[in-house]
Parts: sequence; C-alpha cells; structure tokens
Amino acid sequence: MPTTKKAATITQLEESIDASQGLIVTDYRGLTVEQITNLRRKLRPANAKYVVCKNTLLKRALAAKGKPTLDSILENPSAILFAEGDPVEATKILTAFIKELRKDMPQIKGGILGTSELNAKDVANLATLPPREQILANLLGTLQSPIANTVSVLGAVMSNLVGTIEAYHNQKAG
Repeated sequence: MPTTKKAATITQLEESIDASQGLIVTDYRGLTVEQITNLRRKLRPANAKYVVCKNTLLKRALAAKGKPTLDSILENPSAILFAEGDPVEATKILTAFIKELRKDMPQIKGGILGTSELNAKDVANLATLPPREQILANLLGTLQSPIANTVSVLGAVMSNLVGTIEAYHNQKAG
C-alpha cells in the first residue's frame, strides 16, 4: 500500500494522463534545474507540462487508466511530457529544445499517443508532422475538392448550353 504522499502523486499523475492527448517519456539526467525550467516555460504555451516522477508511480497511474505501462522504457530516472494540447506541437518544442542544447539531453525514450505505445523513432516522426490546423485544412480541402469539381462541371455545362442557345438565336436572327 503506497503512503499518502505517493497516493497523492499517483492521483495527480492519473489526472494528468486523463487530461493528456499524449505523453513522452524522457531521460532527464544531465539537465540542470535551469534547463528544465526553461523547457517547462517553452512548453506552457503549447498546453504541455514536463514532470519528473518515479517510474513505479507512473506505472501504477498508467495501469489504473488502462494505458500501456511502458515497462520497456521506464528504466532509469524519467521525466514525462504531458501534452494536454496538440501532442505534435509539444513534441516539436521538445525536439527543438534538444537541438538547441546540442546534446542528446533530454533523451527521448518513447511515449503514448491515445492508447498506442510509441518508441523513440515514432516520437521523432511525430515531431515531423505538420500542425493539427494544417492537417485539418488539408482534410477539408480534400473533402471539398469533389464538390467544387462537380459545381465547376455543372457550371461549364450550363455555360455551354447558354452559348449554344445564344448561337442558335443569333443564327435565326441573322
């Protein structure tokens, strides 16, 4: 039975898991407190937070919420990026932060998107996706394309019909 402090931490983690669309597990060893604070500041506008927690407590919270427990990647000290907003945007901020440091810190171990477990390569691919708004705009354009083409074809048929009637009228009149 966990202590009351650990139970409160598990409850907070469960709430963060519920509120998140995805989470990314990183190894934060080697980062200074200032660097972690800087990362948290950068993640705030993306509605994401970066939390250092014990692996066992995170495993319990994930199990309680029916998520993959990430046993293969929850080794060594871990910090979790909870993406309550767009997970792609949060991932881009994290990878940009890593490039800015010019080190492999924090090292991305993997994560969860929805109910799917991601490895480090999947997380890197997630960072290359366009923003959510652009994906939705592309989808909307794809959905509108057949309708716009139909309207265009019908407009051309009507234009040809009017042109034919006008030519016939001019021939009869002339």
